[in-house]
Amino acid sequence: AKEMPKFAPTDYIQSYYEESLAKAQEFPREYSFYQSFLSYITGETVLNIGCGPMFFEDLWHFGEIPKKYIGIDINSNTFDYLKNSSHPRLQESKEYANKHDISTEFIDGSVFDWAQDTEIIFDSIFGVGVFATFSNSNLTKLMNSLWKIMKPGGCLVNVSWDGDYYSEKQYQDKLEYRFSGTEGPTPDQLIICVENCGFKLVERRILMTDPKAYRWDSIHVSAFQRQPQ
Repeated sequence: AKEMPKFAPTDYIQSYYEESLAKAQEFPREYSFYQSFLSYITGETVLNIGCGPMFFEDLWHFGEIPKKYIGIDINSNTFDYLKNSSHPRLQESKEYANKHDISTEFIDGSVFDWAQDTEIIFDSIFGVGVFATFSNSNLTKLMNSLWKIMKPGGCLVNVSWDGDYYSEKQYQDKLEYRFSGTEGPTPDQLIICVENCGFKLVERRILMTDPKAYRWDSIHVSAFQRQPQ
């Protein structure tokens, strides 16, 4: 029997969320660089792929307030944490969603399976630190799936980090908990792959970072428009 993947326990999700908020305060330049790029996300229906515990946090930075906002993640503990945590920032973010009457939904599972069956067509789709973790062949498969569930002219937003300086234990945890791939494309390969699947590059920005302090070489953000057939 094929061994089931081990998913991150809730305390790992919690520390990931808390460390991300702390890191955002420590590195405002880096975080505002990519968060401001989420202003490309507009329209009534938005999909966040591999959303993780930052699902509600990302919502603050959209260009328009959506009516329907869906997060998909293979790690169901992410959604247990988002539903049950009493972290004040998370509560504030959930109140923001409620105040603006945003319908939120969590999909626990594989984006490939779900995209085949869903009848929802999205105005905007995005992934933060997700697309670059797919192998090249799976990235092509993913982009073909996303093309089918997007409106022509809809916006696809990618945020990815290049180079990393994890300790061996951090790296093994990320692999075990499916937070990171091992054979992802380079930033240039990623853009070529997305373009080959029917998306037109609208804008790309790169921020070089200090690898000693920030533990990455650079942040790459790119926005694409879904082309008609």
